[in-house]
Amino acid sequence: MTESFGTTAPHRRVRVWFGAHPIADHTAVADQAAQYEEAMRRRFASLRVTSEPVLVTTATPAEMSR
Repeated sequence: MTESFGTTAPHRRVRVWFGAHPIADHTAVADQAAQYEEAMRRRFASLRVTSEPVLVTTATPAEMSR
């Protein structure tokens, strides 16, 4: 069995947090994610907003079904 290594994709995951609980979760291409992040920061100024790269695995479909 071969190991799968993660690489970043041109997508980002933006989340709005209320304490330890995400109340909004959105994944989009980088430029759209940046616009969404900006809008969420304006709307929820007192909450934490994170933006992280989406991790893509390089596993084959057969390896993923195991």
